[in-house]
Amino acid sequence: MDVLEQILNKSEIKVYFALLELESSTVGPIIERARITDSKIYSILDKLVEKGLVSFVVKNNVKHFRASHPSNLVDILNEKEKEIISQKKELKEKLIPQIEQRRKLTREQQEATVYESYDGVKSAFNLILGTLKRGEEYQGFMLGGMLGEKRVINFFKNYHKKRLEKGIKVRLLSHISLKSIVKKNHIYKDMKVKFTDQKLPIGTFIFKDHVMTVIWKDKPTVFMIKSKMNYEYYKEFFEGIWK
Repeated sequence: MDVLEQILNKSEIKVYFALLELESSTVGPIIERARITDSKIYSILDKLVEKGLVSFVVKNNVKHFRASHPSNLVDILNEKEKEIISQKKELKEKLIPQIEQRRKLTREQQEATVYESYDGVKSAFNLILGTLKRGEEYQGFMLGGMLGEKRVINFFKNYHKKRLEKGIKVRLLSHISLKSIVKKNHIYKDMKVKFTDQKLPIGTFIFKDHVMTVIWKDKPTVFMIKSKMNYEYYKEFFEGIWK
């Protein structure tokens, strides 16, 4: 638990663990389970959303919060304390399996999830890597003009390094106007890319019953939908253009 306190303060830990037990919840039960005052709960949840550890979906104009996959804690620790290898090992080998076990006991399927902030986008892409097995493939429609931005280039450089370590393949479609940018900055091993002059749903990625749409602006946001029917529709659409 000492390692976890290097990433979150005590109030954030209480709220995060309360959400792991509740899985999907409005503010009221979180306050009761975490024993946090009403005045602090929203600021705590906002901080956890910013760190990519909590996401939310709006149902009937009410936010329902959900704890994200605990493996995202590793990424946060790597950024804040890259030199503390022993603590990273403890988090990865001891705490995460314990948290994941608690998460499995209370798992409840959620149809839509929103990830906000740069760390939230990382959490969303980590879901691809956590869902697919070695040798499996996902598809996607690449981002637009922002592919030339340095922050986006660095983001995908780090992401594809992890993708290759996990042995996951990808096929991508991009608009032909971005061909030079893509070939210069976004070509990696075990990746196939084709270009088209057709209009595409940019920033949309398709994997195992999930479709996620990335909107990369001042505050990056990901909308994740888990739906077999929606997945099959986008997969068919992608394959039609690919051929």
